[in-house]
Amino acid sequence: MQQSGTGLVLALDIGATKLAAGVGTRDGEIIGQSGAPTHASQGAGSVLTRALELARHCYDKHLSAGGQLDAIGVSTMGLTFETHVKLAPNVPGWDQLRIPEAVEAAFPGLPAAIGNDVQVAAQAELAWGSLRDVDNGIYLNLGSGIAAGIVVDGKLLRGGHGAAGEVGYSLFRGRPEPRMAAEGAAPFEEWFGGSGASRRLAGSGLPESVAEVVELCDSDPAARAFVDELWDGIAVMTANLCCAFDPTVVSLGGGYVRAEQGVPERLKEIVSRAVPYPPEVVRARFGADASLRGAAAAAFAARGATA
Repeated sequence: MQQSGTGLVLALDIGATKLAAGVGTRDGEIIGQSGAPTHASQGAGSVLTRALELARHCYDKHLSAGGQLDAIGVSTMGLTFETHVKLAPNVPGWDQLRIPEAVEAAFPGLPAAIGNDVQVAAQAELAWGSLRDVDNGIYLNLGSGIAAGIVVDGKLLRGGHGAAGEVGYSLFRGRPEPRMAAEGAAPFEEWFGGSGASRRLAGSGLPESVAEVVELCDSDPAARAFVDELWDGIAVMTANLCCAFDPTVVSLGGGYVRAEQGVPERLKEIVSRAVPYPPEVVRARFGADASLRGAAAAAFAARGATA
């Protein structure tokens, strides 16, 4: 594909707990990176303002050194539309923001690409990481949030509304839940995700941290039972996803995987037995900065430039 301009883009990641910005290169590296806490409790407007200020700082620093940037890529929570955001409950008021308008006002004339954090992380893996040269694959983010980026015929699957891969809304008990998507609930994520698991652990007599419970598995039967249920549920969901999309590679990212807590091994075991054509299960190349690199990948893709 066409490669034009400087080969550098501005990347901004607006996460539920942290903000990050930097300059993305065509080979997937981030230079001049800066970060700050999200402080979600301060409200959506404050978070967006501080995020754009962080990006502006990186932008001005790069330009003052004589550099140029071709575009800006933004990784953010939920699904961003011109006038609102859907499926982003972590920051109060985030659903009411006009993010494209705010980005345009902060960086007038700079082409912008704005994408869901997990979907753009999948783009980074597709461009530079574990899904490179993979025609059909899945990037699965396992942590506080649980979602997937699905690659079909070498391209990220968006779906009819941009919500392909929102597996956190899956039903997992074989019946409807009292609260589902229509009520703003994500049943699977609220049960198996890191935040939901911590809520379930409260008052159980076990630590509220999944990582700490994992460490107790060899000595505490209750800890072992909790972790087995957690990993089995995630593995079964992944197997079902593989049966639906027939990937050749499943790439695992997110906090559960980075923390070496044992989920990849359980997932490989169940997927290998449950899926007619079991995919290769690998760890994602990128860790905590996957979405920031993904913001850069989205900007390059929007500009028609290969990574």
